[in-house]
Amino acid sequence: MRQTPLFSKIETGETYLDEDVHATIAGVSIKTGILLAITIAIAVVTGIFLPKIASNDQSWGVFIGVLIAASIIGFIAVIVGRLSYRAAKYASVLYALCEGLVLGTVTCIVEQFVSGVGYIAVAVTLVIFGIMLLLYSTGILRFGSKIRAILIAIAFAGLAIALITTLIILIMGWTGHQFDTSILPILIAIEAFFLLYGVITLVFNFDEANAVVATGASKDAEWSVALGLEVSLVYIYIEVLRLIVLIIASSKN
Repeated sequence: MRQTPLFSKIETGETYLDEDVHATIAGVSIKTGILLAITIAIAVVTGIFLPKIASNDQSWGVFIGVLIAASIIGFIAVIVGRLSYRAAKYASVLYALCEGLVLGTVTCIVEQFVSGVGYIAVAVTLVIFGIMLLLYSTGILRFGSKIRAILIAIAFAGLAIALITTLIILIMGWTGHQFDTSILPILIAIEAFFLLYGVITLVFNFDEANAVVATGASKDAEWSVALGLEVSLVYIYIEVLRLIVLIIASSKN
């Protein structure tokens, strides 16, 4: 019987000669590297040309439209890529392209206020990834099903708090109220929470990578797992970036 993602080699006890058609950790690593390279390349190009676009009001309006479209397309690509192994290859590359545009824009804007923050955020993200990978590979860090459920519940609670805080800030802006810098510590705490959650999701990604390899899933599954890792790393980068900016803003007040 031919191996499928629903049956593992351990369950069937079968041996396969075509090992190269099944997912491997090396394959996941390579594909994750490819997606990150695409994202970084697009982000760098965006960062170079954005100041020129911003100098032209008409072009700036067009760019904002493209940015919004990229965010929407990227979101859809993640959903498709995570639900379908067959579509994961194309969806993950599309996501990497869109996310590169978004990250390049966000980083470029933040760099106008805090020079060099982008490099710091990248370095911190890589350090976090390295530490989590080391802890996971040595068996120090593992999560059971109950802990996973608790973490997911905490994540939704944190998301609700973040949305409420964001709405309060927006309402203050619309009603003409001056931003109260005294709430910066609260915002920093919220961002720290989301950064912690993003770090924890890396463990889920590592578990998923091991699972698709253990079950003998197809090579297409590597793209889906790589996409999950890409999303987590991008998320961590954004949270690190925001946290650094908030900390710097708090130190100036």
